[in-house]
Formats: sequence, structure tokens, C-alpha cells
Amino acid sequence: MNKNKSKFSAVFFSHTFLVLLLLLVMSSSLFFYSCESKEKYIRIGNQAVFSGDDKFFGEDQLISLSIAASELSPVRIGGFNYKINIITKDDEGNAERAFLIAQEFADEGVSAVIGSTFNGTTKASLPVYSEFNIPLITPSSQGEEISRGFNNFFRMIINNGQKVENIANFITEDIKPEKLILIDNGSEYSIKLLDFLIEIFENRNITFQKRYSINFNPDDYSVLAENLLIDEPDVIFFCAKYNEVADLMTKARKLNLNSQFIAEEISMDEGITAITDSQYLEGLIAVVPEPPSLAKYTEDKKAIEFWRKYNDYVSKIQDEDISKSGPGVFAPYCYDAFYILINAMKKANSITPEDFMGELKATSYDGITGRIEFNANGERINPPSTVFLIKNGVWIRYLQK
Repeated sequence: MNKNKSKFSAVFFSHTFLVLLLLLVMSSSLFFYSCESKEKYIRIGNQAVFSGDDKFFGEDQLISLSIAASELSPVRIGGFNYKINIITKDDEGNAERAFLIAQEFADEGVSAVIGSTFNGTTKASLPVYSEFNIPLITPSSQGEEISRGFNNFFRMIINNGQKVENIANFITEDIKPEKLILIDNGSEYSIKLLDFLIEIFENRNITFQKRYSINFNPDDYSVLAENLLIDEPDVIFFCAKYNEVADLMTKARKLNLNSQFIAEEISMDEGITAITDSQYLEGLIAVVPEPPSLAKYTEDKKAIEFWRKYNDYVSKIQDEDISKSGPGVFAPYCYDAFYILINAMKKANSITPEDFMGELKATSYDGITGRIEFNANGERINPPSTVFLIKNGVWIRYLQK
């Protein structure tokens, strides 16, 4: 009896052990299966201004990033499919707020951040992201000083210094003036632009005849036109608003001064031909810091397709508070920023900043905004400008040599 009981107990415990082992294996399999099947996300920060008078910039950025994410997600990285999670935060266009937003993004463990809208907010955020080695890609901030001292910064757009370098290159390499006169309109923007232009000329041992600095006043411009007639320059670069350029050119032409006038982006306005006889503006050149693919009269297929996708996307948005007048000037840069970021992750086979930062620095990509490559400071290499001139009363593309 005891012997049979002993056999029964042995069989019972043996079966019980096998059942428990089977349950353990099944539960382990279910656990690992659930881990395998759990959705994975790439968390990307979207920092911009979404409130106040400038909220359009943030909305424009979010729409552009959302379009790119819809095209790229899910993305295959490291053997897993990742969905893309765009985390949006409003820094209100305020530097102090931007600093706090950067800390929040760092705490949330985002892989990268696209933003911010302005120079001040971008500059305030960058040290925080640098501390945590989080890449910051700005599609709109153009201040040249932002990038200094940081190796996690990337700029999608031409910076202010490069803008002036392109003006200098055009004047010296395409126009090649013999007697060049430079004029600013007394504003801080105009004065600083000419200061930097002269610095470039001096570094290249390029000479110019004279510089004038004069605030806008019709009487003073009459005197200036008479002085220019005496100076006899063959080329005049004038950094001023379009109405000021029109006034000076009109006065100069009436004195039979036929110098070539060159201006920049703030002078290129359709309204310029409405405030004076277009014959006085004939031949006016404007150097605009936009790539040919995006500038006026573009026929670039990528740009046209992006604008179509943007408008299609916006037409489906139900929120009446969202501005539907886009895309804005920075939208294509936002879209390209998203693509180069995901491409860097794919090449590195990782969503960890330490792993893909090198691939981001080595970016070589043909985007809507042109060829995208970065130098050691995260600046675009040779970002182009587009040149226009007035012919027969309308702006047309200038055919550079």
C-alpha cells in the first residue's frame, strides 16, 4: 500500500512539474511575444512658436513635418519597424520659455529636435540639447553666431553671413565693377550688411570707390543722386527698401546717370514698378537668398509637388484656427530636415543620437531646398542665392554667367 502510494506521488509530482514547466514556457513565450509585438516609436521634438502673432510659423512647421512623417512612417531600423511620434511644444517665441522647453524634451528622451523658429529661441535651447547630445536642426534661424561652439547644431537654411557672401560673389565674379559705390539706408540691418560686405571685400583685396550712409528723405536723395553723378560709378549696390531704391533710381536716371543698380531681398517687391515709371527701374538687379528650386518662377518638380502635397494636407484639416495660406518660406526646409534626420538613423541603424549623429554630419542629400551637405559647424555648404532683374517692367530670372 505504501509502495503504491509512493509510486502515485512520484507520478503526480512528475506530471505537476511538467505542467508547471509547460506553463512557464508558455508564459515566457507570451511575454517575449508581447515585447516583440509592442509598437516602437521614434520620438522627435517639434519646437516652434505656436501662439501669438507669429503662430503661423509653428503651424507651417508642424504641417510640413507631419507630411514627411506620413510618408516615412513606419521606418525599418535595426530590424524593427518604428512609427514616428512628433512631440510638439510651443516656446512662444520667448528665449526663457525655449530654455525650459529644451529641458522638457531632454527629460522625455527625444532622439532629435527640429526648431526653433527664431535666433533667440534657438540660441537659448542649444546648450541644453548639447549637454544631452541631442541634435537640433533649425529650418529658419539665420543668425550666424548660433552655431559657434556646438557640435549638435544643424542649419537647413542659408545663414546671414552666407547671404552676404553670395552678394559679394555676384558683384565681383559676375558684374566685375571698375568703380563700385556702396550705399546703406541708415537702418541697423542695412549698416550691418554693408559692414560685412566690406569685410569680405577687404579679405579678398577687392576695392570699392566710396560708401554712403543716408536715411530716407526725398530731398537728401536728390543731393545723393547729384553726388553719384559726380562720382560716375559703373555699379551701385544699395541696401534699402524697394520704395527707397525706386526713389533714388528715378532721381539718378533723370540726371542721366546710367549706373548698374544692385539690391537685395528687401528691394525685390512687385510693388516697386507701381510707384515710379518702370523705365527708370530697367536693369535693377536683386540678389535673393533663396535657392533656385524655391525662388520665384521656379519650375522645380520637387518644389511643385511639395506645394501640392502641402495644400492637399491642409485642405483636410478641420481646425478653423489653422492658417491655410501656406506653405510659408520655411516649410520646405522643415520637410527636408525630417528626411535627412530619418535617413541618418537608417544609415546608422539606430535611433540613438550618439549612434546617428555622425551620419547626420555626413549628410549628402538632394532635397527640395537643393543639395544638402554640412560643414563642421553644421552650416549648409555653398547654399545658393537666386538673382533677378527688372526687364520691361517685370522681375525675371537673371541668367548668371
